[in-house]
Amino acid sequence: MEWTTEAAGPRAEHHEHVPGPALSRWVQRAVGYRLSGFPAGVHGGMPSATVTLVVPLDEPLTVADAGRPPTAYGSVVAGLAAVPTLIHHDGTQHGVQLALRPEATRALFGMPTGEIAARSHDLVDVAGPAAGRLRERLHETDDWPGRFMLVEQWLTALLEAAPRAAGPEPEVCEAWRLITRSAGALPIREVAARVGWSMRRLQARFGSEFGVSPKTAAVVARFERSVPLVAAGPTSLADVAVRCGWSDHAHMDRDWRSLAGTSPSRWRTEDVLAH
Repeated sequence: MEWTTEAAGPRAEHHEHVPGPALSRWVQRAVGYRLSGFPAGVHGGMPSATVTLVVPLDEPLTVADAGRPPTAYGSVVAGLAAVPTLIHHDGTQHGVQLALRPEATRALFGMPTGEIAARSHDLVDVAGPAAGRLRERLHETDDWPGRFMLVEQWLTALLEAAPRAAGPEPEVCEAWRLITRSAGALPIREVAARVGWSMRRLQARFGSEFGVSPKTAAVVARFERSVPLVAAGPTSLADVAVRCGWSDHAHMDRDWRSLAGTSPSRWRTEDVLAH
């Protein structure tokens, strides 16, 4: 899938790729993007229920995690978080971005998602020197199909080379599925009851595996469902709040300020790269 939008100057080009059967279990979404002509500023990388992997083309990606100064990364992978990641840009962005399912970190990198949670990491530090070579090869390739093929080859090689670590407990995976499939609507006590664990055990094991608590995962799932509805524009924010499980607009606004660092109305109008 490809789409390009143009205004009087800014240009946004996106290419969405559907991973092959061997990788669809691990990769939820793959997008190539090229944005140019926008005002320089700061783009909020939103919390989500996926691990974010970005290989920028042209210039490195300058990212500021909560409480950390802006840092330039040749390539970056970021675990689950409950606060925004701030991306400093000069109005131009160009690269490939993958949304990885949380269980992919064990399969690809031999570690639970909890080990990379709450901050950004240089991809070379997590995946090894081949990540640097991937960026070089992507930069030398002119067409998007060829770039996506290189990404798939690299991911397949990681799957084959990753240590055969034991997988997460089935109860943890089921708890994650229940929370995300319900978009955070299922009470956490009900989640614990369904997997046959106490609340204390669920919170400890879940946090160790994913780096966030079950409650935080539920809030993020609800928030993630709301983002495209807020971005779409015509739907009132009060209606978005009800559709996504908040008690009212004010409740949604509080969670948005915590997770995105801004209100939904301000984000919709001020983050020029958000849409």
